[in-house]
Amino acid sequence: LWYGIAPMEEKNAQSGKTLSAALTDEDVMGAMKSLSSYIDITPGDFRELYGVAFRLAVERFTRSVTARDIMNADVITVTPEETLEDAVKAMSDGGVSGAPVTGPDRKVLGMISEKDILMRMLGGKSGSIMTLMTGCLRAGGCMCMRVRDLPVRDVMSSPAVTVRAGANLAEMADLLARRKVNRLPVTDDEGRLLGILARNDIVTVMM
Repeated sequence: LWYGIAPMEEKNAQSGKTLSAALTDEDVMGAMKSLSSYIDITPGDFRELYGVAFRLAVERFTRSVTARDIMNADVITVTPEETLEDAVKAMSDGGVSGAPVTGPDRKVLGMISEKDILMRMLGGKSGSIMTLMTGCLRAGGCMCMRVRDLPVRDVMSSPAVTVRAGANLAEMADLLARRKVNRLPVTDDEGRLLGILARNDIVTVMM
């Protein structure tokens, strides 16, 4: 039984699992049992009941959705030996702003992102694309030329912040917020890459 509530529902392309946070009988019964005493159902009572039931539905949803359910299994990767020029081309061609750095066994060794590259070009200092443009104009040439042949291992962030495939939605959101990263490589128990997810993936599945 559904209660006319707009569900947070999505069909996952990887697992075929339907992800939904719509209210169920179980959520409503759980909310009713949590009330301290018997009540007649008035509009105010129902609003209270709905609030508790919806909270239970969201909690159930965040526990049931895993990284494997929402990750993208088609991942752009680079190797530590590739040059920065190669890495930038791979990310540009793939339409991504960051990529896992993997070894021959698919284990995640690090991450490389626009931020890492920008900081290297600015001599280890943080800055914006405008900062870089200012430097290029003052130097009379592109600062990219100084770093184009560097190996990825010299620019990547390591160790990478990763998440296990079985981690739930709450754990993923906490990791992204606590570690201040925009994407998480998804790995198996041996640290081998299975997929990747970004902040937007979590936002999308919750909408």
